[in-house]
This record gives sequence, structure tokens and C-alpha cells, in this order.
Amino acid sequence: MVMTNTPSSQRTDWRISLLGGLKRRGPGRMPADTVVLTPVGGADLDLSEAEIAPVTSVTKISIAGGVRLRVPADVTVEVEGFSLFGGRHVEPGTPSPSGRVVRVRNYGVFGGVDVTRG
Repeated sequence: MVMTNTPSSQRTDWRISLLGGLKRRGPGRMPADTVVLTPVGGADLDLSEAEIAPVTSVTKISIAGGVRLRVPADVTVEVEGFSLFGGRHVEPGTPSPSGRVVRVRNYGVFGGVDVTRG
């Protein structure tokens, strides 16, 4: 579902699942701004083959469920937000001159953020 009042180049892609998680993988264009709303369930996002914008933002909102994110090796990852009962793990990488950044915002009670590279 896409909800927007902005030009198509600035759309926010909304992914909603009331019970259960969400998965995204494979090639294709990743929107520059994505909001994942899963009250009960995690998000498993593999961006390693995706075409991503210079700055890509993923916001995850849930009560129970974290974020597993796989990014290309040359992308800088910034993690923000909070989880009362969950941690953060970001696998180190070597940013490229391209300067691509993925910002992960996680807001939840149970579930953390796990970022791997590949």
C-alpha cells in the first residue's frame, strides 16, 4: 500500500501487517522512505540486491518484533530509535565513495535491530 500527498519522487511506502512479519528481498527499486508497521511481527529486509537511493530510510514500528536488515557491503548504516527489550547489532563495513546511507529507525517494546552485509 502506498499512501502519499507528495510528488512521486518523495513517496513514503507503507508496509502493514497486523499479525505476522514482513519480508522483502531480491532485485528491484527500494523506495527512499519506507515505513513498516507490524504490531506483532518482525521485518526481514534484504537490500543486498536492491537498487537503493543515496539516502534510504526504513522506519519499523511494532510492539513485538525486530528488524533484520541485509545491506550491500559498501553502505553506511545509521540506527536510531528505541526498543525496551531488544538490542542493536550492526556488522561493520567499509563505506564506498558513493556515500550511500541506510537509516533504520526502530520503535518498539520487544525486538531489536540486526544488520548484516552481503
